[in-house]
Parts: sequence; structure tokens; C-alpha cells
Amino acid sequence: MSELYLAFDYGAKRVGVAMGDATIGIAHPVKTVAHKTSRSLMNEINVIVNEWSPVALVVGMPHHDHDKPHPLEKRVRRFCKTLELTFKLSVFTVDESYTSVEADQFLVKNRVKREKRKELVDMLAAQLILEDFFATTLKKKERRD
Repeated sequence: MSELYLAFDYGAKRVGVAMGDATIGIAHPVKTVAHKTSRSLMNEINVIVNEWSPVALVVGMPHHDHDKPHPLEKRVRRFCKTLELTFKLSVFTVDESYTSVEADQFLVKNRVKREKRKELVDMLAAQLILEDFFATTLKKKERRD
């Protein structure tokens, strides 16, 4: 039986979405949701959650290299709380440091045009967030079991 998770790379204008199966530890990009309001974002996420029926959600949490909070951290925490209350699912956070940079570098290396990269980078970052979650959080859980 599969254990589907959805992951989100939250941004002020776009949110990348990926899905993955924890039983095999593989994630795939789903889409990038451009949004102007939190209501329009949540409406789109509602469609995605209903389509995939995940067991839990994973959100990338931005961090700075130094001890100061990241400017988006408060908004991401609010986004996590909204997801939890709306969908009654567990919401896990993982450090998303450099996932967008890594995703962009991958696209550049593969000669994806700039306009297309903008569309793809957020969902690829969400994929990296979910893969990191599978590799770290779920592996720790397996060791405890």
C-alpha cells in the first residue's frame, strides 16, 4: 500500500508542489501554483489534495545561514497552520535551504530556457524538499521502529 505525501515550496508569488510515495522514497514534481491571494492558493491546493489524497504534507522552511529568522518564515508557519487546520493532516517542515538554487542549477545544466525555468524551479524545489524528507525524517523513524 502506498503512502503518498505532498510537498510545498512556499513563495510569496508561487508555490511549488511535488508528490511522492514514502514506501519507495521517490518524489515527482506536480505543478507550480501562481497566486495573488491566500484564498486562491488554498483553493488550488484543495484541488491537489483531493486529487492525490496524501497521508501527510511537507513544507520547506526557509532558514538563514546566520541566527536571524528568514523574512518568509512567519508566512510559511502560517501557511503550515492553515494546511493543518484545513485538511486535518500532519504537516512536517524541513529545511529548504538552497533547494531553489539547486533546482535552478539543474535546469541550467539541462539547458532549459529562462522562461521555462521560472515555471519549473518551484516544483523541482518541492521535489527536493520531499526527497530530503524521505531521506532524513522517514529514515530516522525506521531506525526507531
